[in-house]
Amino acid sequence: MAGTTRTGNLAHAIAEVAGRQHGVISRAQMRDLGLSDSAVSARVDSGYLRPLFRGTFAVGHNAINRRARMLAAALACGTGTVASHGSACELIGLWDVRPTLVDVIPPNWSGRAIEGIRWHRVRLPEGGEVEVREGVPCTSPSRTLVDMAGRCGWTFLRRLVEQAAILGLLDVDEIDRILALGRRRGAPRLRTILSPWRGTAERRPKLRSRLEARLLPRLISEGLPSPCCNVKLQVDGQWLEVDMLWEKQRLAIETDGEETHATPAAFQRDRWRDQLLVASGYRTARVTWIQVRDEPTAVVDRIARMLKAK
Repeated sequence: MAGTTRTGNLAHAIAEVAGRQHGVISRAQMRDLGLSDSAVSARVDSGYLRPLFRGTFAVGHNAINRRARMLAAALACGTGTVASHGSACELIGLWDVRPTLVDVIPPNWSGRAIEGIRWHRVRLPEGGEVEVREGVPCTSPSRTLVDMAGRCGWTFLRRLVEQAAILGLLDVDEIDRILALGRRRGAPRLRTILSPWRGTAERRPKLRSRLEARLLPRLISEGLPSPCCNVKLQVDGQWLEVDMLWEKQRLAIETDGEETHATPAAFQRDRWRDQLLVASGYRTARVTWIQVRDEPTAVVDRIARMLKAK
């Protein structure tokens, strides 16, 4: 009877730990609960524990999600391991790619030979370079961008920086601090991409779309004054949010992405907004994603001329 009670208590303890970890648990954690290796093996043989990475298991079934897989990889590589690189990008939301391998930075060589895990031998993240996302320890957005700079080219890295800006996660000062700690692959490329972002009017511009994140650094890199982004104005008793505003020049630029401006209702709303702004003494212009993508130089030139016009 005592053995049955003990077994029931252990099963409950395993389930409790796994319930906090997307349904996964490590052998080391079960040892801490009092299970011997033979007891763990018996539960594997019975199907209660389903092996994942070395020394990690799904409890009860194999239907684990991607967060569980990332956490299992971190547990397999030992205390202090964090998801990094592409896996961190997925967790943070910097891209929608779903890497086949789980990228990790472990504190030692423990993750080097585990199938399904891509081990990275780089400087271990410091305290401020680690956070927990959906229960999974991972590198911070700034550290992730530094790590990814050594793995991707100009176009892809620029898109990651833009997405970080859209999410309000782009911290140029923090990235510079991390880069200053030692030589890193891709550092010159990342510094170049970040250069115009250092000249923004706000430390972290409030951006809402990829179009805004593409246009803003282009304007600054061409020597134009930085606008305030998505700023609220009270016009004729109405509160309007302007995508890009140069208050001194009384110029408002609206960025028209297809996802928010392609409907008839949006078309009518945009014209109503333009009329209110013009009636209040602002000049307005609209820029589309296709224009910024296909003729960025011409778009910047036209905005420059509008800024100079009286």
